[in-house]
Amino acid sequence: MKEIVISGKRKKIELITLLVCFVLANICNVYAIIEYKTPWIELFTSLGFVVVATVVFYAIWTFLRLIYFGIKSISRSKK
Repeated sequence: MKEIVISGKRKKIELITLLVCFVLANICNVYAIIEYKTPWIELFTSLGFVVVATVVFYAIWTFLRLIYFGIKSISRSKK
């Protein structure tokens, strides 16, 4: 069976992307805390929801990248 090798550069890019998604999810959480005037302890108590939102953001970003590279690959093969 053929092994799949993931380079260190790709791992670093994916970790940075996941960190950006986590920061975006936290920004959304802070916005909700300010908008609905809830206590700031919600920043820590809703951490599970932030993690779920992080995974959703990452999945959406991955889906968009797949579409982009798929279209790029199809357009390149038609030339």
